[in-house]
Amino acid sequence: MVNAFLIFMLLGADFPICTAQDYQDYPVIEYANGMFYVFWIDQRFYSTKQQYAIYGARITPDGHVIDPDGKLVFCDSASGRFDVAFDGSNFLVACRNGC
Repeated sequence: MVNAFLIFMLLGADFPICTAQDYQDYPVIEYANGMFYVFWIDQRFYSTKQQYAIYGARITPDGHVIDPDGKLVFCDSASGRFDVAFDGSNFLVACRNGC
């Protein structure tokens, strides 16, 4: 489960961001446009496609998860750690292919 530990440090409350089955890990958090954006590696498709995916969710400053269980960003063997950048208008999610 992707937890909100880093956001917990800011908001003072613990809450789930994703409760989907299988493995979710390596969360990356960005703050932009007055909202938290959390991205993570997800194994939801691994049992059927043998692929890891990157999911993302938006969270308001008061801890409301706008995208429960996230939205699919990328699914094609995303592997391990990755990074996210924001240029003021767009997000860039960079990951290594797990081939």
